[in-house]
Parts: sequence; structure tokens; C-alpha cells
Amino acid sequence: MVQKYQSPVRVYKYPFELIMAAYERRFPTCPLIPMFVGSDTVNEFKSEDGAIHVIERRCK
Repeated sequence: MVQKYQSPVRVYKYPFELIMAAYERRFPTCPLIPMFVGSDTVNEFKSEDGAIHVIERRCK
């Protein structure tokens, strides 16, 4: 019988977007992370006061 694997839920001290931006700068062309090889910006929203900044991306 094969055991089912359940990946652990990761809790970061910093916002997820900041973590992903750090990975993107550290490993800009890593083939093991296809999301960082290239992406297109689908939608970008920034609130007037700058408190909220949402970027939707699509992987190439």
C-alpha cells in the first residue's frame, strides 16, 4: 500500500509576494522553477494610497 503524501503548509514571516520577489531576484532563470523563467503580467492593480498592490501573472 502506498502512503499518500501531503506537503506541509508553509507560514512565512513576510508577505508571500516579497518572498517570491526575493526568489525571482536570486534565481532569475532557474529551470526548476518555471514560474521564474518567464511570465506575462495579466492584470495589475494599485490602490491610490499605495497600501494594496496586486499583480496577476501568467507563466510562459
